[in-house]
Amino acid sequence: MGSVVGPAIQRLAAARLGRGFLPVAVLLLVGLSEMIGGRRAGAGALLLALGALASAGAMLAYGLGAAQRAFGVPRKAWWPLATAGGLVPLVFGVYVMGWRGLRLIARWDGVPSVAAGAAFVALGLWTLLSWQRIAELETLASVMTLEEGKGPETRSDSEDPGREGEGGA
Repeated sequence: MGSVVGPAIQRLAAARLGRGFLPVAVLLLVGLSEMIGGRRAGAGALLLALGALASAGAMLAYGLGAAQRAFGVPRKAWWPLATAGGLVPLVFGVYVMGWRGLRLIARWDGVPSVAAGAAFVALGLWTLLSWQRIAELETLASVMTLEEGKGPETRSDSEDPGREGEGGA
């Protein structure tokens, strides 16, 4: 079971994490540059940097949990924390997209402001999409590692109550 599925899920998790870290890394760099540059140093820059780090950590924990599940390793004690931490990338992506992005566009302080707002909207959406793809790994790992005899594909048509009276001669 784990000999084929485990490595496949592990490679998929690594690929999705690699791509998923790109928008978070860009947002981390923007937050750090705002803090160091002093241009917008304050709570917004700190929230951007810390939110990016927390989102990356949540994505990593969730991806690792899905890969472990694919290898048949039972869930660890930290899994409920990783599941609850799954809200961090969602909230962070909505914050970046809505507050940092759409708010800048709505203020319409000129072309640079609108361009920065559009970039924040794109990065926020990219973060949300990346999180969705990483969260799908848990479902994929659960479905692909069903134990023999427990999955729906092992049932015959005569055992399926929903198929009574269909077809037949």
